[in-house]
Amino acid sequence: MKKILIILLGIVFLCGCKFTKEEVPTENNEINNEEEIKEEYKDDNPIKVGLFLYDNNYHNKNKLVDTYYTDFISGTDIGSFEVFLTEDSIIDGNNFKDTWNKYYNKYEDISDYKVGFNIKFILKDGTIYNGNFLKPDIYKFSEYFYVYLYDDINQKDGTFYSHLEEVNDNTMLTSLKIYAVDGIEKIENFILTVFTYKDNNDFDSDNNYRGNSIYGIRIKRK
Repeated sequence: MKKILIILLGIVFLCGCKFTKEEVPTENNEINNEEEIKEEYKDDNPIKVGLFLYDNNYHNKNKLVDTYYTDFISGTDIGSFEVFLTEDSIIDGNNFKDTWNKYYNKYEDISDYKVGFNIKFILKDGTIYNGNFLKPDIYKFSEYFYVYLYDDINQKDGTFYSHLEEVNDNTMLTSLKIYAVDGIEKIENFILTVFTYKDNNDFDSDNNYRGNSIYGIRIKRK
């Protein structure tokens, strides 16, 4: 968990639309270009990824999230977001596992890739926090909210399952829920991003994701 200089506020929360990899604010926006060139990082990741909400208004289909408005109330969910390997605007969502596999199988040889998340949020006093979620870390920002990760793929059909508490080589992070606690009243806005990665080489020296397979949304107060 790191604090970022308040001078970045105008950049991070300027607009309310979805953004591309180039526009996603990093933990340190001043990238050392010479260091990046020296490392000769090349990203061959072909995966498109998006964050979706199940929406009855779209005839029980999943809608790609752009900006998400909600109440920030302690003891309630800020939001639950599903991951699919596509940026299609609307996708069939009657069966999560079938839908996931439909898009996953469009790619060749991506079994080495994993899904990760990043949450950045700004407090009303201007302080910014930032953190990756590559495995369960429910209480990472426990003063403000809890983060629950789910694997909706590696489950038996028709069985109840809960959030992840540990992961193994087969685990796939396919959805995330943010649950508000008392400190939520101090938060102004969120940025939630999802990305796919292969190994540590997909992160820079500050642990910022630097690959191309990324999608981000704003979460704002109503």
